[in-house]
Amino acid sequence: MRNTNTSPTIQGPTIQGPTIQGPTIQGPHPGQGRAPRRQFRTMLLVGATALLAAAGGFEAGRGSAAIPSPAAPAAADPAPQPAADSVDVAPTALHNMDLHFATAEVQPLVRIVRTTGVVAFNDLRMAQLSPPARGRIQSIEVAIGQPVRAGQRLALLDNYDLGDTRSRIAAAQAALVQATAEASAAQAAYNRAVELVRIGGLAQAELERRRAEVARIDAETRTRQAELQQWKETEQRQMPAAPQDGPNDNIALAVQGPANSRGAIVAPFAGIVHSIGAVPGELVDTTRQLFTLADLSTVWVLADVAERDLGAVKVGEAVSLHVDAYPGRAFTGRVAYIPDQIDPRSGTARVRCEVPNPDGALRANMFATVDIRSPLGRGGIIVPDAALQDIDGKPVVFTAAGPGRFERHVVRLGLHSDGFTEIVKGLPANTPVVTGGSFWLKATLTQSSIPGEG
Repeated sequence: MRNTNTSPTIQGPTIQGPTIQGPTIQGPHPGQGRAPRRQFRTMLLVGATALLAAAGGFEAGRGSAAIPSPAAPAAADPAPQPAADSVDVAPTALHNMDLHFATAEVQPLVRIVRTTGVVAFNDLRMAQLSPPARGRIQSIEVAIGQPVRAGQRLALLDNYDLGDTRSRIAAAQAALVQATAEASAAQAAYNRAVELVRIGGLAQAELERRRAEVARIDAETRTRQAELQQWKETEQRQMPAAPQDGPNDNIALAVQGPANSRGAIVAPFAGIVHSIGAVPGELVDTTRQLFTLADLSTVWVLADVAERDLGAVKVGEAVSLHVDAYPGRAFTGRVAYIPDQIDPRSGTARVRCEVPNPDGALRANMFATVDIRSPLGRGGIIVPDAALQDIDGKPVVFTAAGPGRFERHVVRLGLHSDGFTEIVKGLPANTPVVTGGSFWLKATLTQSSIPGEG
């Protein structure tokens, strides 16, 4: 019987490689001698096919590198999710945050105009003292910077004019006594003449003469009285002035008699001796300024208010100021005067503020930061600045919505002053808001809104 199982001839490149060993196939077939040859050809065919397939794959790989094959579409980036309106905080984390709360209350709105200023003397409580008359300074009894009380003697003066005035007062007093005596005698003579005329013992002409004499002496008496009063007023002008804020008997001046020319210069009110312009033994007159006295119980603060803020400032409004010399201490006063013109060089107006200074802490020429509180005449919802946080460029506040849960509220802000901010929209009145620790709520909310973050 003829064998018809033949294999096709494979034409291709010569393949060099290791000898392929395979198992020997045993069988009772009559053509057993040709079986190993056919098996070898079969295995050779299979190996060549595998090598050709590998070569084809290599070429295909090179082609795919040159011309990219369409890839599967990548997963689209997830759209940004809006931040949540609430945040949940675990009890342990909530305890660590140490949150504080405040109520968003409706309060009168006050605009604060902040500027700088300089402390100055109160011109209405300053005195420039000159001698009341010509004389010689006998002694100076105070020093610059010394506090004095009302009526305290500052200097002792040998008052030349005062001695002359007192002499004239004495002469006027004597003339008045003489005129009074003459007036009494003339009046008595006139009364006797009236009786004599009634009984016919005196002519009527004599009675008229005596009446005229009484009138003349009476007029002279009034003249003497006026002269005496005039010299007494001159003496008062040449004497030390009585203190303005103390009893008149505080003046330290002893008058020993009409001819005593010793006088004194006294303090008209309690204050500080700012300057002294004479020395003992010096001759002075009424044009010489001897002492400058300043009362520091009330000082002026000259605040430079910009033109754009001047319309918000009114006389009588409250003022608060701070100086570097006393950190943390606030001095309060009020607006006393608003000038009628603007400084063209600085564009500001020097608003005068009166500030009580009972302990003398404020001194002239101190630099001060001034806050002028100007009520707006309306109310608004006010929250502390610590309650405000910024998320995605928007101001927000947090409110408690339950145990461990807090809601955020996007708000619209209004006026800001003195550590508080007006909420125009986005938060009802009388709502408790988180103040201290609100930053941690913001951080927790921001972290929970990031994809893949817990």
